[in-house]
Amino acid sequence: MNKSIILLFSLILLSGSLYSQIFLEEKEYSDKDFPFLILSEGFNSPAFPPSGWSSQVIAGSFNWSFSNNGAYCSSLGSALFPFASANSGSIARLTSPNYVPTSEGRDSLLFSQAYCQRPGNTDALEIYGSTNSGSTWQLLVTYTSPNLITAPSTSSYFVPGCNQWQNKSIYLPLNTNKIFFQATGGNGNNLYIDEVLVKPSGLSGITNYSGEVPVKFQLHNNFPNPFNPSTKIRFDITEKSDVKLIVYNSAGKEITVLVNNTLSQGKYETSFTALNLASGIYFYKLITDKFSDTKKMVLVK
Repeated sequence: MNKSIILLFSLILLSGSLYSQIFLEEKEYSDKDFPFLILSEGFNSPAFPPSGWSSQVIAGSFNWSFSNNGAYCSSLGSALFPFASANSGSIARLTSPNYVPTSEGRDSLLFSQAYCQRPGNTDALEIYGSTNSGSTWQLLVTYTSPNLITAPSTSSYFVPGCNQWQNKSIYLPLNTNKIFFQATGGNGNNLYIDEVLVKPSGLSGITNYSGEVPVKFQLHNNFPNPFNPSTKIRFDITEKSDVKLIVYNSAGKEITVLVNNTLSQGKYETSFTALNLASGIYFYKLITDKFSDTKKMVLVK
């Protein structure tokens, strides 16, 4: 039996909650392509908050709750803070369980969110991190209404459509092992978050696919293409350079950053897995100090 499958079965037996917070890459890849997500939550169950998570009202009377509107209509649910109903000055927190501390490199927090601003009102989403299981907290980022908007402004109660979502990502400080999302505001409109992931900087599994010295910068066609749910992407770097490899949807919204490293000369390969994305056309863009190129790939489920 494939040893990755054995590992997966073992994890299920060890802990149901652990199984809900990790996933393995496709079984056709080698062991080095089976990285762990440090934290993963899709808010797919009406039982809220999810196991290990907590929600807390800091000011006002409204709290985070389950919504059956999942990101991009590809998941079963999300976490909702009802700014449309909450009074001005409301504050509520949604706190993760403890997880494996982030390590050297640029471990990232990724999540999907949807929001519609009510005319004349401003809401905010703050994200805090802790390196000591919540004893002390550090403010990592504040998103105000203009940074959250995914749909036209309205006074009506906002329920996001399939395409009224966007992805956010931030880098986490070394040894971060807990986070919370804090909704602040009121009299505005609703905020939804989904697909919360904390992933190691090496999740994409960058490897050298050839020992040859590249003669030019190049972004290759992904393979397979079309794909479901994983594909491989190769690129060539002729000299040491800061390198980004970013995936976008057909509307030009950033889906994820596969590579964000300083790389030496070489021929590299990474993988992209679209477990929670809908079928459609996506783009991947390579950005270096001296070169940029974009190519198209098709996800068919």
